[in-house]
Amino acid sequence: MVPVSTANVFLYAATVGDYEMALAAAEVSGIPIQNVTGNFSQAWSAVLNGSDLVIAVGGAAVYSLYYNPCGWSNPSGLAGGHTPFEMFPLGQGIDAAKASYFVNAGGYTAMDSLKLSTMLAYYAVHGAFPAQLTGLPRQETPQQVCVSNASPTVKFPPDPTAPQVSSSSGGVGVYATFSSTQNVVAALQEGWKGIGVTGGLGTQAAPYTTALPNHPDLMVSQALTQTNSNAFWLSFWTVSWPSGGDSFYDGAYKAGVFVAQTISGYKGKYQPNFVIIDPEGYNTPASNATEWSEWLHGWSDGIKSVNANLTPAFYTNQWQYTTYDLATVNLPSFVAVSPISGNSPVVKGGNIQGYIAYYAACPAQSSVQQTASWGGRFNTVQFRDSSVDCAP
Repeated sequence: MVPVSTANVFLYAATVGDYEMALAAAEVSGIPIQNVTGNFSQAWSAVLNGSDLVIAVGGAAVYSLYYNPCGWSNPSGLAGGHTPFEMFPLGQGIDAAKASYFVNAGGYTAMDSLKLSTMLAYYAVHGAFPAQLTGLPRQETPQQVCVSNASPTVKFPPDPTAPQVSSSSGGVGVYATFSSTQNVVAALQEGWKGIGVTGGLGTQAAPYTTALPNHPDLMVSQALTQTNSNAFWLSFWTVSWPSGGDSFYDGAYKAGVFVAQTISGYKGKYQPNFVIIDPEGYNTPASNATEWSEWLHGWSDGIKSVNANLTPAFYTNQWQYTTYDLATVNLPSFVAVSPISGNSPVVKGGNIQGYIAYYAACPAQSSVQQTASWGGRFNTVQFRDSSVDCAP
């Protein structure tokens, strides 16, 4: 069994104190900070969809997802007192998502909840409990009790000045080449649900990538701020394969450090949902699954060494995804699909976050609907001229 991708593990808390525990568990486990949520409706949708593994941190969160005793509004429109959800079996780690099931990380004491959330979150993405923690505490039995300090929208950002993603709702966006911030603003105003750009191209020597002179990522950051948009943002970086004695891991690590420093240096209000390595650079590519895995994990570790809040990911075509066993890589993936019309992906994998589809034509509605039907969360379509030719 391949553990769940970090992008698909969510920690849900219904009180401020439990939210703090969830943040700590996410940090230990390598789960993106944006996957810690205090939003009951978001947690409900994630439990329902079957693609995400939701860990309810603390008794209030467990009660809310099992009974909804406070009668909070929810995406299914159900009255309080019951929910359609079940808990995964108690007393063991869970490393696979299942529709309408959530993980109980509610302990009988605060310390037990902290230990439970840390151990269960770590197990979800690593397939084993952390070596320094043993003995899973007893999990609390759900109660029909509305906890007095519980809220359907807990807000507790660890750093109010730190960039956040503008949206985690997904959809079908547009991948394009932009010449100005206003071009990005125009695309957002047309109704595209996300923006995909290439932030940099490959170089033959370390750090194996360099930012484009017009800084497309900075344009997107500025446009999202200007419009207060809730669109998602995919940042692609073409990275060359290593040379000059660098291992696959070391080469990608150097690239990850450079890219994270570049994006962090923009100091915008928002950050990309995913920072995606694109293997279409120079030099001799990886030729087997082990080399690919080392390269991709070097990218992830390099980014995380600079900015733990960024979410590393990778882009691949369907042949590469199958040939190099990339479904087993514990990172979010984005898969190229062409053509769009009458087509669908032939690959499946738990780490696939979206499909990068080309080419769309105007009017774009049929291309958008076809791409959405493939089931990815964060998808883009590209027009043949790489411009934004029309609205979705």
